Amino acid sequence: MKKLIGITGVILLAYVIATSLIAQDGRGALSASADIAATESGALYTAREEDGRIVIYAGSTALLRTDTQVADLPKIDRMRLRDGIELFSDKELKHFMEDYCS
Repeated sequence: MKKLIGITGVILLAYVIATSLIAQDGRGALSASADIAATESGALYTAREEDGRIVIYAGSTALLRTDTQVADLPKIDRMRLRDGIELFSDKELKHFMEDYCS
């Protein structure tokens, strides 16, 4: 299980890094989609609970469905995930994944 979570984390980080590099170059559709995906609050990503697991969204698009069981988390974290935890940078996303999914 931990190996699968680790692999999922590596894939997510590779995606985030690739997206960042493309967005910095200003090429391709990914840089435009990153602008569209940002919420009105400025968050790039939102972590939510869906079907008992943590799901990472960019705007309304689900980027990653983790294997992390929300029921195993403390009550305050479960409540925050139901409301949606906004993440404003790739660095925040990385820290969130390390804290919640490892």
